[in-house]
Amino acid sequence: MGEDKTEEPLVTVGILSYNSAKTILETLESVKAQTYKNLELIISDDASKDDTVEVCRKWIEENKDRFVRCEILTVPENTGIPANANRRLAASKGVWSKGVAADDLLLPDCVENFVNYVKENPQAEIVFAKMQIFKENFAPENFVGTMDSRAKEFCEKYDTPQKQHAKLLKGMYCSAPTMFARLSTLQKIKYDEEFKTIEDYPMWLRLTKAGKRFYFLDKDVAMYRSHESISYSIKSPSTNILFKISIIPFKRKYIYPNLSIPKKIGFNIRCFKLKAFKRLGLLNDTPFSNKLLFFLNFLKEITSKRFWIQKIKNIPPKK
Repeated sequence: MGEDKTEEPLVTVGILSYNSAKTILETLESVKAQTYKNLELIISDDASKDDTVEVCRKWIEENKDRFVRCEILTVPENTGIPANANRRLAASKGVWSKGVAADDLLLPDCVENFVNYVKENPQAEIVFAKMQIFKENFAPENFVGTMDSRAKEFCEKYDTPQKQHAKLLKGMYCSAPTMFARLSTLQKIKYDEEFKTIEDYPMWLRLTKAGKRFYFLDKDVAMYRSHESISYSIKSPSTNILFKISIIPFKRKYIYPNLSIPKKIGFNIRCFKLKAFKRLGLLNDTPFSNKLLFFLNFLKEITSKRFWIQKIKNIPPKK
C-alpha cells in the first residue's frame, strides 16, 4: 500500500476527534466526496464522552466501500492532541497524509490538488495551502474570508529549511488544517506529546530543524470552523493571558534556547509579569479585571516603538 510508484498513490485521510458527534458527519461526508479515489480513512478518537465513536462506526459501515481501508482508533482516557495525532500516524499505511479536525471540512478537490502538486514538485514533502474561514457553521452567510496564515510569503521568501526554522522561532506560520505531508516523514519526526494542547507549532519547528522545507499550494483546500470561544478568547484579555501562561513551557523548550541573552532576560520578565497577574487574581474575568487589563494593554501599545513608527508612516505628506 505504501508504494509511491502508481499514478494514484494511497493517501491517508486522518480525522482527529473528541466529543465531535454533532459535527463529524459533515467532516466524513467531505472526505467521502473527494474527487481523488485512492483513499484510506483513519479516525482517531481521544476518549470522547459523547457518542462520536458510535456515529463513526455506523457511518463507516454504510460507506466503507468508498475507501481502500477504514479504521477507528479509541483510547480509555483522554491523552491530548499530539498523542492522538501520533496514534493516527502510526495506524496509517498511505504514502501521503492529509489530516482534518472533526469539525472542519475538506473541499472536494483537496486531495487531488495536493497529489497533482507533489507530482509536479517531487522534492516537496510538506505542503501547505489556503483555507476558507466560517463562523460557527458552514452556511454561506457565515463565510468570513480566505486565509493562508502568511504561508505563501513564508514558503517563498524563506526558501530553505534553515531559514524557515529561524523564522518560525520568531512566530507561527502556516495553518495546520491545510497541511499535506509525506506520511513516512511525519511518522519519523512525530508530534511532541509533552504539550497536550499544542500540536502544530512544535511540529513545524521539529520538521524544519530536521531539514524539511515547507512548500505552498496556492489553492483553497479546506473549510475551517471558527468557534465563538475562539473569538471570545481574543476579546477577553484575561483568557488571552491565561493562554500565554499555558504555552510558557513550550516556548521555554523550543524558543528560549535560541534567544540572545538580552532577549532571554526579556522573556523571563514577561513570564514573571504574566504569572504575577494570575497570583494577584487579575485573571478571574471580572469587569474590573478586564478593564484593568485592557488599560494596561493600551498603555503597552501606545508606548511601543512599533506603534509610533506606524503612526508616522500614516501621516499624509504636506501639500
